[in-house]
Amino acid sequence: MNNEESLKKIFINIYEDNFERLIRFAFSITKEKGLAEDAVSQVFANLWAKKDGLHKIREIKFYLNTSVRNQAIKIMAKNAKLPALKISNKLTDYYTVADIIDPENLLMGKELKEILSKVFANLPPQASKVYRLSQNEKSNEQISKEMGISKRTVENHHYIILKKLKEAISKYFKAED
Repeated sequence: MNNEESLKKIFINIYEDNFERLIRFAFSITKEKGLAEDAVSQVFANLWAKKDGLHKIREIKFYLNTSVRNQAIKIMAKNAKLPALKISNKLTDYYTVADIIDPENLLMGKELKEILSKVFANLPPQASKVYRLSQNEKSNEQISKEMGISKRTVENHHYIILKKLKEAISKYFKAED
């Protein structure tokens, strides 16, 4: 059996093992069978287009779930059923790549999520509170009033948070080289 036939066999197994489950998952997002089928079909089309990289995918269910989620969100936004920003998690917006479904990028996103989680977990208490409040879409002025600190102090906390994120991400990418 040549490489092309072997890849085809692997792909068919992945398809048969996951298709129905992924349709149900996509339907839970789109609430429309046609859109769910479109999302799953597109994910499998993308997977087949990158079939030479199948062996690089360690967690196929994680990869497929994330890909279907992203594709369903993209389809929903395109069809103006729900605004994409209301569906996605704010933290994952920084590193989720909905347009490029690539195993390497997916793995990188998972690693970056862990790095970001560690940064947020190790923030000083006041900076952590500023971050949480800003994630609730509060302005710097609203945060300063709620916390009883100056607007400038809130801005300084944002600066500290961004600096820590930048340092952690820079270390990650330097380690990749």
